[in-house]
Amino acid sequence: MKFHISAIALAGTALLLSACGGGGSDANGGGAVQSISFPFAGGATVALPPEIATTKLNATASSGGPITYTSNTPSVCTVDGATLSLLKAGECAVTAAQAGYAGYAPVSERQLFVVPKRPQIVIFRNPGAQPLDTQPVALTAQASTGLPVTFASGTPSVCTVSGTTLNKLANGLCTVTGTQAGDDFFATTSVVKNIPIGTEKAPVLTYASGFKDGSTTKEGGTVNGFAGSSENSWWCNNWCAQTASDDGSSVNFAFNIKLDKPASGLGAYYGLHLLAPGLKELFKAGTTPVGLRIDSQSTVKFKLAQNVEWVNSGNHTVTVELVLGLFNLKPNNGKLDACNVKLGAKVTPTATTAEYSIALKDVTVTEACGLTGLDPWFAMQDFPISQISFGADSANISVSSTGADKPTYTTQLTLTGPITFQ
Repeated sequence: MKFHISAIALAGTALLLSACGGGGSDANGGGAVQSISFPFAGGATVALPPEIATTKLNATASSGGPITYTSNTPSVCTVDGATLSLLKAGECAVTAAQAGYAGYAPVSERQLFVVPKRPQIVIFRNPGAQPLDTQPVALTAQASTGLPVTFASGTPSVCTVSGTTLNKLANGLCTVTGTQAGDDFFATTSVVKNIPIGTEKAPVLTYASGFKDGSTTKEGGTVNGFAGSSENSWWCNNWCAQTASDDGSSVNFAFNIKLDKPASGLGAYYGLHLLAPGLKELFKAGTTPVGLRIDSQSTVKFKLAQNVEWVNSGNHTVTVELVLGLFNLKPNNGKLDACNVKLGAKVTPTATTAEYSIALKDVTVTEACGLTGLDPWFAMQDFPISQISFGADSANISVSSTGADKPTYTTQLTLTGPITFQ
């Protein structure tokens, strides 16, 4: 299985040169003063050995005389004529010189190019809650680069680490960091796991604690209602309303299907998307993956309410979907579309208002984006949950408080309080 970080993620992995500024010019000897324009070469990427990436240097002298280039950092970059070869990440300093021409004095100009390291991914999965005993626990992790990962305990009174072996010492939360130290091409990357030992419970992770308004969580995440019907071109079309309670404890999404006469064979869908704070687009390239990453948590909990007509209809299953910061390019009608992996589970409301718990190991892959061999439990640990959706598998099929001549089919979802993982 080939992993990609979300379009929310590794699209900026190329080692791009970025300019840190130029040096000054100097004139030696007599003659008219000339200057050198030495723009940032830009755009080149560092290739991994045995390949070497190159870029062209393009300085010009005001005198029109020829330019020569010299690398001041030959371990990072070398120059052959006007061709700059990038050997590894680091600071590449290049001097452009004009030795004197047609009565002009010699001059030189230096540029400093920063060659950043490539990011890498460390996959380090939590072994889960452990009993307090003398049985050691094996730790495993791998880096996307294939470079070795080392482990260290941040809580030596609770647990210690020797190589890849975890030793349990006391009840508590054992914090272990898996680190890949990087090299001349790849940046250092670390992943922290919190392992409950003995009587300790996994920490509570809060995705949304409440609502600042009808479209924003208290954490700053976006709340979007979605709906449509066969009677209104399959989108909200002014039939939707989304509001938060005065105390910010809940958000309500109502879908009112307004008809001129009763309909037969009415089709509809509706629900709520909650995006992680800082995430505006699931497929925004060049950004760090955003969302909540599962550690040792095993259950998602939430409180949901529906209008009584929908619950009493007997056809009111809710699909809970977790959209991950894991994407792949999926073929679609002859082109490739960015596709985020989705995990899901269904709940059947037992009352108009109820609290629900879904075991994370019970969720299944609902959208694989063309990837194979996906394990939902591993995927949640390896990639963040960027969006949580609550969607009705069918809309309310009963008419509420309206006349038979112009009925309004009203269906509501109300999400109250926090969405938490533990």
